[in-house]
Amino acid sequence: MKIQLYILGLLMRYGPQHGYSIKQIVSDNIAAFAKIKLPTIYYHLDKLAEKGYINSVIEKDGNRPEKTVYSITDSGIAYFNSLLNKILAENYSVEFDFDGVLYFSDFADKDAVIKNLNRQKEYIENKLKELARTKDNTVSKLLPDYRSYCISIFNHHIYHLETELKWINETLKELS
Repeated sequence: MKIQLYILGLLMRYGPQHGYSIKQIVSDNIAAFAKIKLPTIYYHLDKLAEKGYINSVIEKDGNRPEKTVYSITDSGIAYFNSLLNKILAENYSVEFDFDGVLYFSDFADKDAVIKNLNRQKEYIENKLKELARTKDNTVSKLLPDYRSYCISIFNHHIYHLETELKWINETLKELS
């Protein structure tokens, strides 16, 4: 559902695109905050086309290889809006699998828990650097009317990760 929302939204925002272009837009603009595995883009394009949410046209430009160009249909716009409304209606919920480890920490290897927390700490510190690098680049590519929403998206992830980092540091201190 999430990947389809992004694909349809990108086709609405940028107009008809070929698959590689969609992957590039996702990689450059969305990957920092949306967990989308790039190879699955083509799978979802095929599924959206099967359902009539997008059209595909094969184009050939001179001696270059053929490209399939995708565009959103009216039913695709309606489906996109239904996905937006479905997400808006959901209650915000966050679940942390690691909490289960801590809950049963009396059965876990303390050194392994500490090692994993340090690994997660390093990952989050790197992710925060990546978000900071990507934020300005992504925001600058958008029309002014959309920039505040994009800034809000990045800030949401940055604030969450900063809080998670604070929690990890407190937990590591407690375990020491």
